[in-house]
Amino acid sequence: MVKVHFLLEDLLVEAPAGTSLQRIADAAGADITFGCRTGSCGTCRVRIAEGLAHCNEPGPEERDFLKSLDAPPDQRLACQVTVQGDLAIEYLGL
Repeated sequence: MVKVHFLLEDLLVEAPAGTSLQRIADAAGADITFGCRTGSCGTCRVRIAEGLAHCNEPGPEERDFLKSLDAPPDQRLACQVTVQGDLAIEYLGL
């Protein structure tokens, strides 16, 4: 099991390793808005405050989108993240 800490809400949840951050956030009722759920709209942008190494690498579409925003490497689209270890995240939105 992995632990995900949603910092703005001080919400700590557990989930099986390999679960998508979108699924974890939805199940926990975390306050993250998901628009397209495909990595192209940016409404679910988060900052990985701790545990970036526990996330899958961004795919080409997510990488290109974040690059267009000049986003730093610790920012990801929650709908594209698969969680392999403990994380602390902060919701940024678009």
